[in-house]
Formats: sequence, C-alpha cells, structure tokens
Amino acid sequence: MRRNFNMYLVLTVSYFASSLLLDAKPEFKHSQKILQRTLANHAVLLHQTLNYHWNVEGKEFHDYHLLFDKEYHELFKNLDLIAERLRAVGGKAAASMKHFIDTASIQEDNGPTPEASVMIKKLHDQYHRVIEDMRKAVKDLEKSGDIATRKVLEDLVEMDEKITWMLKSLLKK
Repeated sequence: MRRNFNMYLVLTVSYFASSLLLDAKPEFKHSQKILQRTLANHAVLLHQTLNYHWNVEGKEFHDYHLLFDKEYHELFKNLDLIAERLRAVGGKAAASMKHFIDTASIQEDNGPTPEASVMIKKLHDQYHRVIEDMRKAVKDLEKSGDIATRKVLEDLVEMDEKITWMLKSLLKK
C-alpha cells in the first residue's frame, strides 16, 4: 500500500515539475517512447493474465485462479501509473489493442489454451523479458535526467521481480 502511495506521490510531483520543463528537455521524447513500450508490455501481460484467469483448469485451478486474479488487479493499477507518467512527460497514452501489440517487446499468447503449468511458465518468461526491457530503459534514463520516470520503472521492476519469483517457485517440482 505504501509503495503505491509513493508511486502516486512521485507521479503527482513529477507531473507538475515535468509540465514546466517539457519544452526545455528534449529527453522527454525518449522517456515517452520508453513509457509507451512499458505500457504496451504491461497491457499484454494484463490480457495474458486475464486469459489465463478465465481459462485455467485442473487440480491447480483454485490457487492459480486466485493468483491470476490478484495479479491482473496489480497490473491494472500499474497500467494507470505508467499512463499517468506518460501524460506527465507530455505524451499520449495510446490504448488500442493494436497499438499495444505493435509496440510491446513481448508477444501475446493467442494459441490454444495451455495446461496450467504451461500458463505459469509462459507468464514467467513474459515477465522476465519485460523486466530486462525495463532494466535497459533505466540505464538509458540515467543519462537523460528524467529521474521520475526512472523511479517509476525501478519500482515496476521491483514489483515484477516479485511476481516472477512467485511464478518461478511454482515451476519447481
């Protein structure tokens, strides 16, 4: 709860500070591109998680259904944070599914519904790719001076690493 409050506070403060500097800081264009990709990646993760939440079957149904439920709620909150930061740096939060799929660095799983354990593996791998993408973006942003966007991404990495660890733990036999 406190982490979400801190992220909202960073976004609110950075919105006002950033809006005053947008014309003077060309680095925000790079931040906008990074945030668009991060938004798209998390939207693909959200829809993937919803798909699995709705379609999971088998002996793990109850536990996985609850896990996916908790996670898609977190992903939705994170989408809002990313989109608000994107607006704060002068960008537009494109929200069409086509844009998300075209912009994301991960692919949606649009094949047949996999077994529950395969769902976990696929989500784990997707999160891992998203985390690597955000880590690279954080390094890129170190040079730009856009500390608020960097902070948002660092917080997202931390939250995504936690779910990746949980998914990895479920994969152990």
